[in-house]
Amino acid sequence: MNVELSTTIVVTAGGDEVGSHEVQEGKHHCLRAQSDSSNGDIVLDFSTRRAMYNFAVSLLQEAVHGTSGQQEFYPLGHEGQWRVVNGVRMSEGSSRLFVFYGIDTPGVGPS
Repeated sequence: MNVELSTTIVVTAGGDEVGSHEVQEGKHHCLRAQSDSSNGDIVLDFSTRRAMYNFAVSLLQEAVHGTSGQQEFYPLGHEGQWRVVNGVRMSEGSSRLFVFYGIDTPGVGPS
């Protein structure tokens, strides 16, 4: 287990915990999403454990406080640099990733 990753995660409505400074500064932390149309597999290939952790925190924050019913992750490049979107940097050539969820479940979501 990587001792740099907290085992206690608190998610806030403001989402300040999404997108760590380490991922913002460390260009090597990224996700490559790919689909295989021949067999239907979807592959999420994280370059580091920190990249996967940030992705999970982003999903958790959306699950607890989100209201839109969806979250999108996509590669965003500018002048050869790949940017962080929703706490995750996706690599060049990565497929966009959409996460949809029902928002009408009683007792789930923001109070």
